[in-house]
Amino acid sequence: MGDSKIFDQKYDECLSQMKEIDFAKRADILGGQYKDHSLIFSFFNRRIKVTKDGISDIDNRDLTFAIKFLLCQYIILCPEKLPAKSSKLVTFREFKDSGPLFSRFTSNTNKIIETSFSGDLAKLEKQCLELDGMIMESASYDLTMRFKALHRIPIILNFNDRDDLMPATAGFLYHGDAQQYLDLECLSITCTYLTGQLIN
Repeated sequence: MGDSKIFDQKYDECLSQMKEIDFAKRADILGGQYKDHSLIFSFFNRRIKVTKDGISDIDNRDLTFAIKFLLCQYIILCPEKLPAKSSKLVTFREFKDSGPLFSRFTSNTNKIIETSFSGDLAKLEKQCLELDGMIMESASYDLTMRFKALHRIPIILNFNDRDDLMPATAGFLYHGDAQQYLDLECLSITCTYLTGQLIN
């Protein structure tokens, strides 16, 4: 079964769970706005509307089932109270039980960024800015960008371009509290989506 079919099924299951959820109680914790029985929030540079019947892009741009599933999970997994905010930055590999997913995560994110933008730092910066990325000062990297995947899920992209001695390298960082809001599968999807948008 293809990934699309799998996420289609998972999305349908999530919609059933969401019918029992009080959006109004979760809006502030998730950084969203409750209006007319709907929950409105941002996903990267997109505005998302969530109702009990489904998830849509306010500008009518397509959403894959994987992204719809991720957004459902953000609502379903919402903690009852706002957790303490973590300023610690961690790699995907540092999350508990991430081992089985790490190889695929790296293949779908870091390695694609490295091969796509090696020798083209300016293009990567331009693509990042178009996705509302914010430049961060860094003495260790040629480019460090901060994205807001979701209100409670910021993502940092670090990139060093190739030089005479070393190939290009890329890496993503999350805040240590990210697993309070999304499971590992959905955290992986955030960076896979971002990577896809950057190379388009």
